[in-house]
Amino acid sequence: MPEKMVTISGASAVLWILFAASQAFNLEISPEYRMVAQIGDSVSLTCTTTGCESPSFSWRTQIDSPLNGKVKTEGSKSILTMDPVSFENEHAYLCTATCGSGKLERGIQVDVYSFQDLEIQLSGPLEVGKPAMVKCLAPDVYPADSLEMDLLKGDHLLKTQLFVEEVKKSLVTKSLEVTFTPVIEDIGKALVCRAKLYMDSEPTTRETVKELQVYTSPKNTVISVYPSRRLQEGGAVTMTCSSEGLPAPEIFWSRKLDNGVLQPLSGNATLTLVAMRMEDSGIYVCEGVNLIGRNKTEVELIVQDGRMKSQMNNGHQLTVYLTFAKSSAFYFICYLILFHVL
Repeated sequence: MPEKMVTISGASAVLWILFAASQAFNLEISPEYRMVAQIGDSVSLTCTTTGCESPSFSWRTQIDSPLNGKVKTEGSKSILTMDPVSFENEHAYLCTATCGSGKLERGIQVDVYSFQDLEIQLSGPLEVGKPAMVKCLAPDVYPADSLEMDLLKGDHLLKTQLFVEEVKKSLVTKSLEVTFTPVIEDIGKALVCRAKLYMDSEPTTRETVKELQVYTSPKNTVISVYPSRRLQEGGAVTMTCSSEGLPAPEIFWSRKLDNGVLQPLSGNATLTLVAMRMEDSGIYVCEGVNLIGRNKTEVELIVQDGRMKSQMNNGHQLTVYLTFAKSSAFYFICYLILFHVL
């Protein structure tokens, strides 16, 4: 009988030891060891105890700086919230939990960063054959000494740079600049600005893409005239203008006045003038215009005033045609044509 009691007592002791071990005072912090937080975000550190009914908590930094956060404690859990995250939150934080005579501490390192959307800037519209500068911008970066930037045109790497200079606690803008000469084959290709910020085992990546728009200045501007550049009063004329370029040039018609000033007439490729008078004689100008340039040409119209007189003399009919024409040089031309009819 005594032997049986000893066996029961031994089993109870083992169970009590296991139970006591499972209820030992313990403290955990989440996340463990390190947190990487973006400036402006809201993040929380959480301390949790087990094995204590009424623990007490306290938070501090290892250099006893202000917490720059709010603490909320409920039961076995204490949460330190940083909202918004700022430079002042870049510390090693300690969470202390006390249960009776027991005291435990857990630490975590908080590192902050700033990494905004990238920008692509061009020195101006891209013209075939003319050098242009493209700039890849990473605004408000911290820490910039962990930044790597690439600039690509299509699949071709134009330039890469790793920034390694010492950086103070401030937001800075870093840029990568490349000068290149656009060609017509660049139309539709993409400029790619890519950056990596090495703050953790896996870098944070940003990328922006800009489709290339390549232009050519207007050229080969020509005018066609129907039916003729020399017209009779009361007649009509149609002039059509064309110009080459990318993007396709807009067409603008004007008339050059006596003082050299251009009088706007139309924004269409075709200009039709009706019921022409001598005063309509002059120089008409067509100009092709797009984003990066302009090219013009001109044509002179001469409107003639034709008059006819007939006279009988000794059985003959004399017919005289007088034709007057005013040109841009302000001179008159007179033609005399005689017909004798027997």
